[in-house]
Amino acid sequence: MRFRHLWLSLPLLVSASHGAAAASWSNNPNDPVQYSIDLPDDSFALQESVKGHRTLSERAGNAILDVYSGSNTKGLSPAQFIEQLSRASRIADVTYRAIGRSWFVISGHYRRETGDPGMLIYYAKFVFSPDLSRFAAFEISYSTAEKARMDPVVTRLEKTLRFTR
Repeated sequence: MRFRHLWLSLPLLVSASHGAAAASWSNNPNDPVQYSIDLPDDSFALQESVKGHRTLSERAGNAILDVYSGSNTKGLSPAQFIEQLSRASRIADVTYRAIGRSWFVISGHYRRETGDPGMLIYYAKFVFSPDLSRFAAFEISYSTAEKARMDPVVTRLEKTLRFTR
């Protein structure tokens, strides 16, 4: 289970080469939701795309990347939104959070779904429309041993996720 599934389960929100430092990136606009993000072309492959939710998996590793959007049906502020997410049962800890007027980031560790030993790192960024009624987000998860290798990918994703209108 990835972080995306954690927030969907909350009762409040939504009616490279073979290395992680991808050599090729492309901007992927999502016009119906009006957001864009750069995605790594050669190091991740599309696994699933359902109603604007895209799941990509790393070709030569175990990282999973989800890109999605939704409606903020309760009109929560980014601070309220992050507070709800940080209480999800799978979250082992929150090691980093940053909040702005129309965005937030949350990162830390969560328990593996299968009961495998060890924790996974998750990093999620949400950006909101100017009226906070909609959001776009990405979440990436990977083993703790992959942190240094995945840092450049996370940085590029984080810097390029934005609403376009």
